[in-house]
Amino acid sequence: MAMRAAQFYGFLLLLVLLQGCSQMNLDNVVKEPDLKVQNIAVRDLNLDSVVLDLIMEVNNPNAYPLALAGYDYRIRFNDYQLVNGSTDEGFRVNANDSSQIRVPFTVGFKDVMQLLDSMGDSNQLHYEVDANMRLDAPVLNLFNLKSHKKGAITIPQLPRVSFGELKVKNFNFTEASFELAMQITNPNQFGLDLKDLDYTFNMGGEKWFDGRLDQTVTLGEKQTTTVNIPVRVSLMKLGSGALNAIRNGNFTDYSLDANFTVDSTFPALKNLEIPVHYAP
Repeated sequence: MAMRAAQFYGFLLLLVLLQGCSQMNLDNVVKEPDLKVQNIAVRDLNLDSVVLDLIMEVNNPNAYPLALAGYDYRIRFNDYQLVNGSTDEGFRVNANDSSQIRVPFTVGFKDVMQLLDSMGDSNQLHYEVDANMRLDAPVLNLFNLKSHKKGAITIPQLPRVSFGELKVKNFNFTEASFELAMQITNPNQFGLDLKDLDYTFNMGGEKWFDGRLDQTVTLGEKQTTTVNIPVRVSLMKLGSGALNAIRNGNFTDYSLDANFTVDSTFPALKNLEIPVHYAP
């Protein structure tokens, strides 16, 4: 009998406590977490794609850890929605602490270059992010963790390459030497280093010469320079048609296949090998 009485009074006490809690301001018990989209950063760049990081931060002002059940996001670049994603992977944010989340995503290199072309000489893409984070707690789900941000990101561009005329530099009884001017433009607002230029010169569909330039070409921001590519050919290996083309300066059936390495101070543009094909 005494046990039943104790249970009864304990139940009454619980009801009183619940009634008191219902009259309390929820903000005094649970503080609202905060989600912020910080920015988008370039992680990596290659000839197929650009890898970017969506960087978000969750702030937990409560005196207990916060469990999150996942998030989703939508990203627009220059008013075109290119990326959306979602994950149910959970994580925790410690009490009275914040946690940064880096979400990598990939955009096709051609898509990025087309968007940049629409911006003229600008290397910046404008973005707009909508993010939503799901909390793994019924009470905290009363809060709506959403974040919206507009910003701009600088996308590194590859150097632009063009070629001048093929010129005869020397012609004697044993050898002919040529020079092909390659103009290189750095479209970025940071410096570039070009190195390890390997090339093959072809005439009439046949390989004439393999060469390599070991010099490093340094380009400042928005700078253009010219690199002269030397070609030497033994006349003993040439037919009469090729000799006549050299004498007459009639160079219409040649091509150059080359590749060089680009390095820069931009973290995502390091030791990128770029192929080049040229035929007039």
